[in-house]
Amino acid sequence: MARKERPSGSPGRSGCGWCGIDAGKGHHWAAVVDEAGATLWSKKKDNDESALLTALGEILDLADEGHWAVDISGTSSAPLPALLAAHGQRAVHVPGRTVNRMSDAYRGEAKTDARDAYVIAGSACHRRDFAVIALARRRASVLWALLRDNRVFTSAPPVAQAA
Repeated sequence: MARKERPSGSPGRSGCGWCGIDAGKGHHWAAVVDEAGATLWSKKKDNDESALLTALGEILDLADEGHWAVDISGTSSAPLPALLAAHGQRAVHVPGRTVNRMSDAYRGEAKTDARDAYVIAGSACHRRDFAVIALARRRASVLWALLRDNRVFTSAPPVAQAA
């Protein structure tokens, strides 16, 4: 099964877009596909707030309705779901095993971050049973602030030193 590219001359917005994100520590690769599986957008973005916000804006401009899927839900990708939640977006977790199995449908293509992102997006488009990465808006804001400021969470407030 070959990947479909969007025809050049297509209108700017699609009805619905699925964004698959191959998450990493230093960077993420994101690919957006439409209902037919055509690639609307595919780029590598650094794992920092400004790059992720730029990508978020570009992706949201592509479709009327967006669906997000990420292959890692651990600490290396924590800023991403926190940023999505802070902007009212919902993401699902596509397990690595699913990505590996679905990749078999794309024989002949070397394993790349771009292909994995495409497979994640396609999987989310075709299956609706992936677990939602749930973050309460307040928790997402706190998590993002801690990650952004490179601080460690402490459950007790700091104690003022007596003079």
